[in-house]
Amino acid sequence: MEVKTLSTPALGITFNDTFESYFDAYKLGEDIECYQLLYCPYGNGASFDDLDKINFQSRIVILNLMDLMIDGNDNFAIDRLTKFCQDHPEQNFIIFTYHLNLKDEVKIPNLYLDTIMASNLSKKLKPCEKKKISNNWITLSADTKVHKIMTVSYLLSKDYYENGCITFDMDAPAIVSYDKYKNITKIPDRLKDNFSKGFKRFKSKNFNRLDLPKFDRQNSDLADNYNTVLMPVYEKVAVEIVLGTMFFEKSPVLSEKEIQSVYAKNFPIYINGIGMAKEMKKFFGIDIFEDIVTHHYDVIHDPFERLAAAIDKNEHLLNGSTNMQELWLDNQKRFEDNCKKMDDMLFDTSFHRMFNHEKIKQALTYFNVSIE
Repeated sequence: MEVKTLSTPALGITFNDTFESYFDAYKLGEDIECYQLLYCPYGNGASFDDLDKINFQSRIVILNLMDLMIDGNDNFAIDRLTKFCQDHPEQNFIIFTYHLNLKDEVKIPNLYLDTIMASNLSKKLKPCEKKKISNNWITLSADTKVHKIMTVSYLLSKDYYENGCITFDMDAPAIVSYDKYKNITKIPDRLKDNFSKGFKRFKSKNFNRLDLPKFDRQNSDLADNYNTVLMPVYEKVAVEIVLGTMFFEKSPVLSEKEIQSVYAKNFPIYINGIGMAKEMKKFFGIDIFEDIVTHHYDVIHDPFERLAAAIDKNEHLLNGSTNMQELWLDNQKRFEDNCKKMDDMLFDTSFHRMFNHEKIKQALTYFNVSIE
């Protein structure tokens, strides 16, 4: 059974052989079609415009999408996805994306959504073996998405903002304007003063910004950037406020940022769609240190309340009142176990294949495809 590739990422990173190996190992009761693509609505990948040109012949069509299924304004492209499925009533679509837990949010009769384990990492990330903690926390950002500006602003409104490291490209233009996010809400009155105070400090550059070399995605490798640029920074911090790719969505999305934090052996606070902490625990099986990090924010639907709670409920880890060096040393076994689990998921071929094959089987079974 042929797996057709419509577009691939840059830097020579290709799709793994998950689907080819599955079709070699199992006999299906009917022919299906399988396509892989780098999804991108901006023109340097493939999108629904390209998929609409395909004359699907099979009852079951698998689409393996690398990256996120978004529109031009960084919203989950549910309207476009719905129309695509409605335009092809004779087909049942299985779509794998980097969105976690979408199948509980999107209800389209001829669509099954899930996530398989794929990675745009070309080589292993090195676990952080030593730390001399001089800053309690870090948050990394190389763009000016609204939720990232708001997170940094909220942190800068706190008295303890000097306890952490903040990276930010102050000269980057806004990617999407505030009013273009579909799920954005009004800022709660009780939080307005904090955001305003912190944003003034942000705009005036009145904080200790960590200036890192810009990551060139067209010519640089994510693993090399982590191992050479980020590792010396990670060796000085204990907590990472992980700024995800998307935020104003009802489900979280996975990127290299969440994976890097595991190998950096940081206590994680996730600024992402609803349920990121839960999905990191469920999908990867990793320890998210629930006895140390308060993840109650993870279920809050209002995005700004979720953002504020993620920071406020974990002030004991951010404000200098906890001995983070001692806490980090006390949890080495847990950090090491997490790195081992991530290694298995990403780089152990047999484990990786078994995990993905089970995901494919579940999807095919959902549409009553017989498997031998």
